[in-house]
Amino acid sequence: MRPMFLAKRILLGLALLALPGCLPSQPVPPESTALPPLIVTRVTNVVQPDRVMLVWSVQNAAERRFEIRRKNRDEPWKHVATLVPVDGSIEIDDTGVLPGQRYLYQLRLFEAPGDAFLDQFLAVVPFTN
Repeated sequence: MRPMFLAKRILLGLALLALPGCLPSQPVPPESTALPPLIVTRVTNVVQPDRVMLVWSVQNAAERRFEIRRKNRDEPWKHVATLVPVDGSIEIDDTGVLPGQRYLYQLRLFEAPGDAFLDQFLAVVPFTN
């Protein structure tokens, strides 16, 4: 190969490296399909002899369902409700409580694995107001 021809090939190769528009384009990564991070904050808890009322503020909860479950003493967890947020909040008014009892509530993503939960609240139900 002649030296002049080789020098032209090298210069042409360097020119292609310097001009990104001449290179094959890189594939555009697909947009993420991950849901945005979920933000849950308990805003209200009212405990009376005949009820426990809990309200959570929920952000980025589109297309998500939530489960509320309750536990009394050493009994197993009891499913209380499956809910979707309404106007950015989840509310429960549990009237199945007894005065003098302690109940542990958990807010979970519906069908969450294992014991994962978003919030937990211990309600000690008074005998009187």
